[in-house]
Amino acid sequence: MTIYYLFFYLHMLGFLGWAGITTGAYYLMELSGGWTTDLIRAYWKLLYLELGSLALLTLSGAEMWSQLGYPSWVHPALAISPLVALAEYIHLTSVRKMMDRPSALRRRLRYLSWYYTLITLFIIYDMVFKPDWF
Repeated sequence: MTIYYLFFYLHMLGFLGWAGITTGAYYLMELSGGWTTDLIRAYWKLLYLELGSLALLTLSGAEMWSQLGYPSWVHPALAISPLVALAEYIHLTSVRKMMDRPSALRRRLRYLSWYYTLITLFIIYDMVFKPDWF
């Protein structure tokens, strides 16, 4: 069971990297009014960290799921994974295409941040309370 805790630690690091770093940067830009091209280019670099964190989150989660004997409370997280992939695609393409149009990017990310928030809250609920959905 010790290896499980290593994967759990990696999973939490992945979650913080995926859900926290770019979200924090987004809110920092939003609250400070710092939607400049230079900050958006720096934000773009954080997206690589976000994608790496999502990969770590996915791989460690799959290993923990295996070690726990494939419990059914993980199925909702697996079911919404295409929604997470869609959000990541929109996020990446929006930042890449709108890097030189800060106001347009700001509007797009404002809506996307609500989408991410709902997905994150659902995943946290599912992982903490482990409801028997099926």
